[in-house]
Amino acid sequence: MVSVFDLYSIGLLIVSLAMFVIRYMREEPPVTPYLVIASTCAVGNYLGDNGGGMGALMLLIAASFLFLGCLLYPRVARKSADPEARA
Repeated sequence: MVSVFDLYSIGLLIVSLAMFVIRYMREEPPVTPYLVIASTCAVGNYLGDNGGGMGALMLLIAASFLFLGCLLYPRVARKSADPEARA
């Protein structure tokens, strides 16, 4: 039986892996945040399927915020490294 936790964790995993592959073709991103997202999705899915609904929900929300951090961080890092942007 497919639950909400299954759909949410698989969707987040697919989107984050797609973003990693796209960034890997253009530049060399760090692997660690994407591994943390994948493992958090797996643990959240496991907890959601075995009766740990609130814990699973908190883990999946934390993974979503980490995904947003991975999505927005390169833009912030480029602006702070660019000397012309400071002037």
